[in-house]
Amino acid sequence: MNNIEKIILTGILYLIFFSCAAVWGLSYDNWQLREQLKWVSPLFLEMNFFLIFIGIIVNWDSFRMVIQKIDTRTGFIMLVIVLVGTLTAMFLAPRTHKIYYDEDIYLNIGQNIANLKTAGMCNEGEHIYGKYFCHRLEYNKQPNGWPYLISVILRIFGTSHLACHLMNNFIWGLSALAVFFIGYLLFEDKNAGIFGALIFILMPEGLIWSNTTSAEPSSALWVSLALLAVIFFAKTPENRSLFLVAVLLPFAFQFRPESILIVLPVGLVLILMIPKEFLKQRTYLFILLFLVLTLPHFIHLYAVRGEGWGAVGESKFALKYFEENFRVNSLFYFKNKRFPLFFTLLFFTGVFMPKLNPGKKGETVRTATFSFFWKEKTVVFSWFLAFWGIFLFFYAGSYNYGADVRFSLLSYIPLGVLAGFGAAALSRWATERLNWEWSSCGMTILILICFLSFMPYIRAIGQEAWGARADHEYAEIMAEKLPPNSLVLTHNPNMFLLWGKNAAQASIASQNTPHLRNLFKRFPGGIYFHYNFWCNVSNPAQRSFCDNILEKFETTEILSFQEREYKYSLHKLSLSKD
Repeated sequence: MNNIEKIILTGILYLIFFSCAAVWGLSYDNWQLREQLKWVSPLFLEMNFFLIFIGIIVNWDSFRMVIQKIDTRTGFIMLVIVLVGTLTAMFLAPRTHKIYYDEDIYLNIGQNIANLKTAGMCNEGEHIYGKYFCHRLEYNKQPNGWPYLISVILRIFGTSHLACHLMNNFIWGLSALAVFFIGYLLFEDKNAGIFGALIFILMPEGLIWSNTTSAEPSSALWVSLALLAVIFFAKTPENRSLFLVAVLLPFAFQFRPESILIVLPVGLVLILMIPKEFLKQRTYLFILLFLVLTLPHFIHLYAVRGEGWGAVGESKFALKYFEENFRVNSLFYFKNKRFPLFFTLLFFTGVFMPKLNPGKKGETVRTATFSFFWKEKTVVFSWFLAFWGIFLFFYAGSYNYGADVRFSLLSYIPLGVLAGFGAAALSRWATERLNWEWSSCGMTILILICFLSFMPYIRAIGQEAWGARADHEYAEIMAEKLPPNSLVLTHNPNMFLLWGKNAAQASIASQNTPHLRNLFKRFPGGIYFHYNFWCNVSNPAQRSFCDNILEKFETTEILSFQEREYKYSLHKLSLSKD
């Protein structure tokens, strides 16, 4: 087959793909697409995850060659950094949820993928002799990458909040490895990688959020792994390394909506480092594989495009948010309150300072050679800019908006990479030009001292979401009081389902339907009502469900708690009232 025939065949394959994608997306309305994605999304994620393992296996020899170039001392230091990062996230930061009730939704979607192979949050479910069932499944607007990873853990260890918290702890530690290898491969400097990894694991908000079950730590890790795979391909441009890129990128896309922005630094690696790759047919065949694996995610984004994401009566993205978000999100890195200022200064040092190459004795700074690495820095800085800049236009993109400081985590790995280069460059200059043999140790001590002042901040739970946090804690106590074969009506059935209880949305009690009456027959242990966080807020729609249940049924209060002005209680319901 000659080149013209190969080009024509590739063009036909692309035409078939885009035709199928257009037919799928345009032949159904949003509701139908969501119903299809309930089973298509986890199926493709499962295939994608398997292909990643295949990619790792076929590239193992190449990985080993890179690892063998790393000396034992560096390997030991990195092992310590990874362990310290994992253990610090595990024991220093409070183990809690911080995004209520999104984290419970993520866990429940993972529970549904693990048990039912369908993606969605369950609005009515039950456990029958240890087997889990969901009767009302609602597809969620968030991508399914993080819930899928949760499903893997739940399949191995069973339904457990603790296992998912521990997974995020390990993800934080493993992210330090990604920082090291990106710095090491890009700048050909093991010290840049080591300093970058050390700086990364000591970022306060990262430690705090890595002891939750939020999606941001895993999102940051997987986009960094995708970029690392592209950098690895640029160093070893083989079919097997390109295959790994083609299967890692689609998976990395599916953790947060903005994860797709990793295509910017990925594209820059190809354009700046190996531009001739675009002239090869293999590139377009692997891009086609990437597109096929990403198709359900593109359909997902199309199906949820009308979601308000909480922007009631406002546009989600607009220029009017830029000024305030830019001020807040810039000062975040300079105020030295939630992020160490020294790390920010090292970041800018890494952006502008070249690396001093080792010279001969007596050589002056004027005659020394430097390596600026402008291509490599452009890649990393564009990565930081993309994941920091996207939130400047988002209505809830301010790091001071509720708990949305978690969005800053997506910028930490590129920031750590460049800060690591800056720390290594300063240390090299001090060693070569000032004969400070202990400059690296001095830099390490400075980094640690800057971190120590943030330890009280990391330990504090804070008053944010105190009402929802109390609701979650008291609900777990209430769940233990529920008798077998009972069902609880609540605004948040996800957390009760995760605790092995039967639960349904409180809204189903709005009308005396045959289904509601049937619930009283199906659950001889009784029907209970969880008077929860949403019953205390000022939102009339949410409170109406609670008021309706208390007025419509005879109730017996089983358990009650008070947190400030909020009341949380468990009631047993009876149908005897008209």
